[in-house]
Amino acid sequence: MSDSAAEAVPARILLQTRSDYPEAFERLLGLARRELRIFDPDLSELEMSSESRVETLTRFLRGSRTHRIYIALHDVGHVTKHCPRLIALLASYTSAILIFQTHGDAAKVQDCFVLADGDHLVRRPVRTQPRGVLVLNDPKECQPMRERFDEIWESSLPGVSAITTGL
Repeated sequence: MSDSAAEAVPARILLQTRSDYPEAFERLLGLARRELRIFDPDLSELEMSSESRVETLTRFLRGSRTHRIYIALHDVGHVTKHCPRLIALLASYTSAILIFQTHGDAAKVQDCFVLADGDHLVRRPVRTQPRGVLVLNDPKECQPMRERFDEIWESSLPGVSAITTGL
């Protein structure tokens, strides 16, 4: 695949089953060159603590000091209780990974999506339904979702930290 988005042909692939979404996410991870923007209820379906997933994210972050991962979640409980590898990665890359929790109107949103560099997108309009779409090499179609992510992000607050404090 060429690095030039101008040479890449846009593609739209329909997702039909629950397993299609994490598979499409894996594909996006391989395409990401600068940033990932993830909006999900809790990350439970994306295997964010599996060894292979964290290795992929680590390679992405090691690629450049400017690489970023922004994650907005409705519920951070799954991450804090079941994703120790992701928390360890967060501790190693504190300025490159941000995990926020949605509040207000953003906490009511029912879809989930991942943007890679504003060029690629995987989205399920209703998280509880298996159907969705994988959009490749189409910045024009991804732009509204980037704006939507920014709105969700603005309505969110820091939710997960790698630093544990106690009394």
